[in-house]
Order: sequence, then C-alpha cells, then structure tokens
Amino acid sequence: MEYAIIFPVFFVLLYGTIAYGLIFTMRLGLQHAAEEGARAALRYQLPVDPADVQVTLREAAAETAARDAASWVSGLGTLQVAADFCPVGIDCLTSGGIKLPDTLPCGESLADTCQIVVTVAYPYDTQPIFPAIPGFGLVMPERLLGRARLLVDGRALAL
Repeated sequence: MEYAIIFPVFFVLLYGTIAYGLIFTMRLGLQHAAEEGARAALRYQLPVDPADVQVTLREAAAETAARDAASWVSGLGTLQVAADFCPVGIDCLTSGGIKLPDTLPCGESLADTCQIVVTVAYPYDTQPIFPAIPGFGLVMPERLLGRARLLVDGRALAL
C-alpha cells in the first residue's frame, strides 16, 4: 500500500530531474553555440574588402559557426540562428518587437564601437525533446535561447 502511494511521487521527481536536466543541457549548448558564433565573427579577417562587405561576411561566418556548434541540437528539430552587427546600446535583432533595418550604421560609417549579437533559439513548445506528462506542460519552456554579444571596434572593420 505504501508503495502505491510513494511511487507516483518518486516517479514525478525522477521525471522532473531528467527532463529539466536535458533542457538545461540543451540550453547551455545553445549558449555555447551563440558564443562560438560571436567569436567566429570577431576572428573573421578580410584584408581588402570594404567594411559593409566585411560586416555581411562576418555575420554569415557567425551564423555558420553557431550552426556547427549546435549541430547536435539541429538533429532534434529546427534551429533558428541570427547574427547582426549594430551600434552599441541597440538591440540588433529587435527593438520593441519591431525588426530593425539592415542598414544601421556600423563599420565604415561608425568610428566608435559596434557589437555583434548572435542568437540561437530552439522552439521547445512545438518540438519537445522529452515527452510531456499531464501537468508538466505548464512548466516546460516555450523556447530555449542562447544569446551572445561581443564588442567590435568599428575602425577594425574599415581597413
């Protein structure tokens, strides 16, 4: 009789520990991928291209590096990767839920510092990695997100 009462409690505790352990591991993997993407944009060197071309190529290098670092996650579902350069103090990807234009001054027209923001997201609510049991869907995340920002001297982009 005691086993019938205690088993559901222990099962829920075990399930919660395993589920949140996997979610936490996945979240840390996405954060690592975003950081690797930002580092790749920082390391990317083109000796003669104009700054606007360098910005575009560095963003592409950041997205590629982030996708490569999170390749184990992309086997589980759709991965959303975005990288963008913008002036410091502005959220590059969105500002109040509105997509900013791609022509924000950074690089050749900005002698101050810029930032690269790399975001790696996984839509957990539509593609869960662990089956849900009744009651646990209320506390599972909708989206797992990794985001990294690095400062870049705008003068380094204009060679």
